[in-house]
Amino acid sequence: MLGMQTTGTILYAAALIAVGRFPALSLDQLPLALALAALGLAGLILFYKALALGPIAIVSPIGAAYVAVTVLLVVVFLGERLTAGQTVAISVTMIGIVMTGTDGRSLAAALSRPKPGVWLAILAMIGFGGWAALMAYATREHDGLAMILMQRIVSVPITLAMLLALRRPLTARLGPRTIAIVLATGIFDTVANVFYVVGVQGGYASIVATGSGVYPIIPALLAITVLGERLAPNQYVGVLVLLAGLVALGVTGS
Repeated sequence: MLGMQTTGTILYAAALIAVGRFPALSLDQLPLALALAALGLAGLILFYKALALGPIAIVSPIGAAYVAVTVLLVVVFLGERLTAGQTVAISVTMIGIVMTGTDGRSLAAALSRPKPGVWLAILAMIGFGGWAALMAYATREHDGLAMILMQRIVSVPITLAMLLALRRPLTARLGPRTIAIVLATGIFDTVANVFYVVGVQGGYASIVATGSGVYPIIPALLAITVLGERLAPNQYVGVLVLLAGLVALGVTGS
């Protein structure tokens, strides 16, 4: 987490300077940045711990279902009003997200065992959903690109302080592969935040949030094409349902 946020923040600031888009930062943005950092870090920590406790077959789709929390918060607190078609499209996409991220065979086996990580996954889902909704609000009140930078500026020292407080040593295996993974993760995470903010600025946050939640389809397709894995039958169906929901979102959201 520390490596991802540090590299992402440095590269993001450098990119903003390079394109002449470095935003104006002010103390007015600090309260929202603190809230975003708290929700984002809490969501990550809870989700990672939930994955460690398992069962992953249940924890993973619960985390991906944060979209439902975001849409609910955006509709209730930001006053967005969805048409019947948009509501159906969002619902279909959510079903596809959960199906794609869930191995039905493992799920059936996991349900027969204790589920220590489930409650943490639910809390992580709420944290992720709250972050996405709050970022939508922050983007409409301030410069969205500035809010991303402010959140990262706050998150990095908080994460470092947590490591020091917990006396967690930094990994000694900082080889080229580890550094490359950290850099790639920081870049992908930051670019995803930028696209989300730009999307919210140009349209409905509820629709953009739903689109952002379709990421399970990417590891699913990579697992098939690159790793040669075979997914559970319900996951193949989930990919089709998810794509159908995206098409419907494109039609109803335009």
